[in-house]
Amino acid sequence: MADRDIITNRAEEKEMTPEERLVWLRERGIMVETAEDRRRKKIKEIMNENDEVDGQEYENLSFVHVPHDESLPLKELTMQVPKDRLGSGDLLVEELKPFFKALSKKLDVSLFQDQAATTLGSSDTPVQVSENSLQEVADQGQVESFCLVHPMSSNKFRSVNIYLDEVGMLKRLPLNKRAAGIALRAGFNPPPKFYGDVFLGRISCKPVLKNEDFKVGKDTSPDAEWIQNATMENLEHQTEMNKITGKHDLTQPSADGENGIAKEEVGYSWTQTDEEIEIVVPIPSNDDGKALSSKEVKAGELKVKFLLRKVSVSFQKEDLLSLKLYNAVDPDGCTWTLDVGQKETSLIITCEKGNVTSWPRITE
Repeated sequence: MADRDIITNRAEEKEMTPEERLVWLRERGIMVETAEDRRRKKIKEIMNENDEVDGQEYENLSFVHVPHDESLPLKELTMQVPKDRLGSGDLLVEELKPFFKALSKKLDVSLFQDQAATTLGSSDTPVQVSENSLQEVADQGQVESFCLVHPMSSNKFRSVNIYLDEVGMLKRLPLNKRAAGIALRAGFNPPPKFYGDVFLGRISCKPVLKNEDFKVGKDTSPDAEWIQNATMENLEHQTEMNKITGKHDLTQPSADGENGIAKEEVGYSWTQTDEEIEIVVPIPSNDDGKALSSKEVKAGELKVKFLLRKVSVSFQKEDLLSLKLYNAVDPDGCTWTLDVGQKETSLIITCEKGNVTSWPRITE
């Protein structure tokens, strides 16, 4: 019996994806260090490095690390800035490049093409950017800043920024829900999507542009003065910009399948939230065109199979659906049910996402 169990386990292991095999091994007490684990160690070393002191006078400036993993706490970090460089711009952008460089991963170029097509309005003439060129740019560490509160006279011309990986979505980094929550409290509704770990920092814009302290607790509390005033100050800023440009503020477009709007595909449709994805698959009707009853569907040997990154459906020994998913789901959190209507019967599949994030598409 023991030999048979070993053979069965080995057979199951061969059928697993790399992600499933990693989970399978760790559940059995086998410690496996992945490339992601090694990358995280490198990042930790980078962010804990002290700047070299070479006799110059330095000023320590605080900023805050917001991990995408909500089980990890916010962490206050400091950068040492030579006093003769204070007032020479936003130095945090350069400070964070090593972090995002260390987090460099292979980019999904097809996501870039999809994003470009949405922005430029056509996918018939895709933007010609080579994968190597994109990867070279990402490997340098690209930092984007998003202004949470704009500098106004009422806040003494101080802004608060989120600093993020500019190509985080193309790296398929997880959604940072805490960062989105902070943006929501600052008046951005709906909030933008931030991918991967981000950082919070403050800038004074007058009389010169320079970084200032941003601290855990005092500045990250929901009751912090800056965030209590952010909504009104951002509205005031937007009103002034509308007067200058004559344009209204544009909101970030929703991803496919969001806000309850189904994305139609060949043979199925789908919707999503950050936590779940729902797939609707029509079941073929009878020869007379009538919708099948649930009893007839079950008699047709309906089979639904869930894997870490694949969903497949067969009916009457024919494949109805075989999807290689964009990202991982939890097979134990996947269910299906039948929706029997007068004209059509549909299979409703609900999958719990492995990571809380918005998918730009449903397939790989």
